Amino acid sequence: MLNRRQFLLKSSAASLLALGNRSWAHTASVRPTANLTVMVYLKAGNDAYNTLVPFTNARYYKMRPNIALNRASVIQLTETHGLHSSLHALMPIWRDKQLAIIQGIGQAEITNQHFRDAETQFTASGADQFLDDGWVTRALMANKDRLATALDVLAFGDLDIRESDPMGPFRGGKLGVINIAYPNEWLARREVAKTAFLATKKSTEAAKNFALNSPRALATTFPTDSFGQALQATVELAAVGLAPPVVHITLNSEDGDHHHAFDTHWDQLKYHGPVLARLADGLAAFRNGMQEINAWDKTLVFTYDEFGRSPKENEKQGTHHGWAGVHFVLGGNVKGGMFGEPMPVVDVFQIDGPPPVIDTRALYTTVIEYHWGGTANGVFQKRFKSLELISAS
Repeated sequence: MLNRRQFLLKSSAASLLALGNRSWAHTASVRPTANLTVMVYLKAGNDAYNTLVPFTNARYYKMRPNIALNRASVIQLTETHGLHSSLHALMPIWRDKQLAIIQGIGQAEITNQHFRDAETQFTASGADQFLDDGWVTRALMANKDRLATALDVLAFGDLDIRESDPMGPFRGGKLGVINIAYPNEWLARREVAKTAFLATKKSTEAAKNFALNSPRALATTFPTDSFGQALQATVELAAVGLAPPVVHITLNSEDGDHHHAFDTHWDQLKYHGPVLARLADGLAAFRNGMQEINAWDKTLVFTYDEFGRSPKENEKQGTHHGWAGVHFVLGGNVKGGMFGEPMPVVDVFQIDGPPPVIDTRALYTTVIEYHWGGTANGVFQKRFKSLELISAS
């Protein structure tokens, strides 16, 4: 297994592991993957106010004189709010009532520091908690019948900065996780051993042999950026029953600098719209692909990040770290619509913002209990009421 430094520096690891005798390749007997969860990490904190825009709020325009979106740049959803126009590809999903928009979601425990708050999200920790296991690790271990035999999670893109256990929500060494650095390497070779990857001990053998020799031809066209490539890979694997229960995809800038994506400290108008378009275009193609293989009704996708952004524009025509945010949940059994409460445009310092009205762990509880069919009892510091997001399948 590569260490983190090797993982980031090495563009291809074809010689790392020789293929063994045991084959994970596609065979005609496999069936489409059931009950797939796709976690999309909006790395470094998305700006809710320019994602779900309060276009009738005078204070929004006063506090953002350079970066506020005018009415023509907004897709109206309610009398007061609309989506950034770059998210237009999500509108068919919205109209089909398969897209939920969660307003004011976050955790009270944040510090507005990336490293600590990423830790908080990965572990779903409470006040004064420093947990070794990721929240997905705890959830799956508490519901062991949800575990796969060798591979529980497939992750694409950069995941975690920790050298010793760089597995984000899957920390703890108890799950079978393979993290492929570059989705384009997978699509070019379709063998984990011929990509730059990290693997936990449980999935070491799976990593040696995991391959897709005969991908199903898809009519769906995917975006060619790394996010679209990861989603295409997920559909291809799901089509032949090789997708694990959880897929994690980090959405970052193509050059790897998170300031050119969601970490919008400067020149926000230059970077934010394009990364939102990548998010929407990728998710729209993913839905089409999962519908094509008749697996959309078994699929749940949700976005998350470490914190939101401040309501107030800074001196560099960007936004600093905030508190609560807006996130998307979509799937064939999702109850579409608005959840939570519109985020107020509060006049605060350039860092901070309004507190969350929905705890992120309530979303995680919903995933555990209504999509995985397990229990969240004991997974978090306290019990969180699930959200009415998912219809009975």
